[in-house]
Amino acid sequence: MKTPLPTTLGLVAILLASILLRAQHMTDVLTRSPDERTYTANAALLADEGFGVYRQLFANYDARPDQWIYPSPTRFGHVLLFAGMMRATGVRDGRAGAATSWLFSVLSVALVAWMGLRFFHPAVALFAAALMACSFGELGMARRAWQDATFGFCGLLMTYLACEICRSRRKGLYVALLAAGAFSLLTKEMSVLSYGLVLLWLAGMAVWESRWRRVFGVVATGAASLAVAVAVWVALAGDARTALESVEHSTRSAAGQWAQQYCSGPWYQFPYLLWIVGPLTAAAALAGAGVVLSLGQSKFSNHLAIADRRAAGLAAFVTLGFVSFASFVPHLQYLRIMSPAAGSYSLLAGVGLWFLLSIAHRSLGRFAQYAAALAVGVGILAAGIHDYRSFTNVVVRSGMEELSVFGIRLVMNR
Repeated sequence: MKTPLPTTLGLVAILLASILLRAQHMTDVLTRSPDERTYTANAALLADEGFGVYRQLFANYDARPDQWIYPSPTRFGHVLLFAGMMRATGVRDGRAGAATSWLFSVLSVALVAWMGLRFFHPAVALFAAALMACSFGELGMARRAWQDATFGFCGLLMTYLACEICRSRRKGLYVALLAAGAFSLLTKEMSVLSYGLVLLWLAGMAVWESRWRRVFGVVATGAASLAVAVAVWVALAGDARTALESVEHSTRSAAGQWAQQYCSGPWYQFPYLLWIVGPLTAAAALAGAGVVLSLGQSKFSNHLAIADRRAAGLAAFVTLGFVSFASFVPHLQYLRIMSPAAGSYSLLAGVGLWFLLSIAHRSLGRFAQYAAALAVGVGILAAGIHDYRSFTNVVVRSGMEELSVFGIRLVMNR
């Protein structure tokens, strides 16, 4: 289906706005967090000395328990891109990592727009991309040397590939998913969740359709991705013991003192965080989740014209999976954890807004339809301004080095 010209122009404007908004505060970061300093040091060594330096990095990490609270050398994927940016720009500090984050955050907005067009509806593409462009969390990650913007793009890319597999089932897509999954595993341990949700969805769809060979293909793809990641770790570390123990050390350190103090609280604190940093997105995503879960009922189906309902189901599955995980698993209440689900979250919000607008178009007169469309547009613009101001007031002005629930609520006095 050909994309209407107004939609194309709107998406181009949104993408340009996302580039501008992410560039506004790239150069006013005064301090880097301990994680950022670790990534920067490892990337500079890789850029200057090559892959051979990783054997010593693994050995040092494995031998020093005091370093286990910092990013492990197993997080090689982001560091590789970080080092590539250093080589390309000649910069050897955190700005190169921030440039990498900026790039992949912009790419995530573009991919959300494309997914909205291909699997949902042009209106969903516009709404989701606009909300993603002004996202508090995305803006906070795009100016930092963390791995989360890269990891978020990986999570969204795997979700996109799963949607394509459900639609076309080309074998080459499994190879692409294998590569994306392996790179994601090499970027952050939380990929076990993001990749696992995607694989579980694909396997579930295959079982639902009684396609047992596809179930085997999905399982084989996941196993092959893990095998590739382990092979890379072993090659970098020099032996399997050091590599696998480094993975174990990094995983155990997630429950450290900092996480217990700043990333803990009652389960409802995390959904509340999503509300205070992006009220419209949170409310629309909740509505979108309700719509997707009710798609089997004709009264809802008649009001929702989207290209692929399985894609909507996957977006809901990934979003609810991450929100549940962050809410109920101890010490994980920080906004960065949502990065692999940020695109799905925005698409789900787009579905919610499109559903409400569809009801208005079917139930109201022509003038009222235009008024409803204008109201949605003004609401998204107001939400974007609100979310961007919240980001500047909370993150930029405070010099916040993390995006924990405790820290954000403290600054916002909420």
